[in-house]
Amino acid sequence: MTTAIITASELKTLLTEPTTKVLDASDFNIDDVADPIAPYAHTVPTEEIFADKVRALGISNNDLVVVYDRNGISMAAARAWWMFRLFGHENVKVLDGGLSSWTMTGYLTTEKSTDIPTPGIFAAKLNPDLLKQTLQMNDNISGKKFSVIDARDAQRFALGHIPHSSSVPYAALIDTLGTLKSKRDLEKVFAEAKTDLHQKIACTCGSGVTACVLALALYELGHKEAAVYDGSWTEWSSIAKLPKATGAA
Repeated sequence: MTTAIITASELKTLLTEPTTKVLDASDFNIDDVADPIAPYAHTVPTEEIFADKVRALGISNNDLVVVYDRNGISMAAARAWWMFRLFGHENVKVLDGGLSSWTMTGYLTTEKSTDIPTPGIFAAKLNPDLLKQTLQMNDNISGKKFSVIDARDAQRFALGHIPHSSSVPYAALIDTLGTLKSKRDLEKVFAEAKTDLHQKIACTCGSGVTACVLALALYELGHKEAAVYDGSWTEWSSIAKLPKATGAA
């Protein structure tokens, strides 16, 4: 089965390959790789903006992109992973456990490079199946074409959420070492939330970031088309006419 996760030892063997590009998620600024005129932070940009930002990082379409967080699998790496896939680049992986897993394995680190990379050759093509917008989410309340799962913690979910969505806090998918839980444990988490993995799924959260952790976990379970509602609760809650629900799932 195809995996979106790569271990530190697996990455070590690929570092000498010229087409392996390792990306600190903090260098992939989600507020910079975004639509500059959107009313909400880190909104998905146009294909042109995404391609320009990626080329400036020295990344090309034929590269393997490995993204990592500074502390385990957090939020930024999952968001970057999802955005690469959203814009048609499937050859992207997340370092399991992030930078800490690399250093715990005994591998060396270096000072942050100030070198400007040679621009890459990158063309972007958005995959609409991986992205949900507010109108689609609203239509789904009655149409029920896909399930909706919310990555926020139970308390925030209870204060307000999209009607008929279920709560799957993203932190429940990550173990104490900051690595993604085993597939068996992931299945258990989704089963406890009564998530039907045979149905299409849209992931939401506060602002479209931790929802990408849900999408990453679902990908590992073979659910590769899980979409993300980009505006998430920030956008939904700001529109007065949209219905809101409160309480536990």
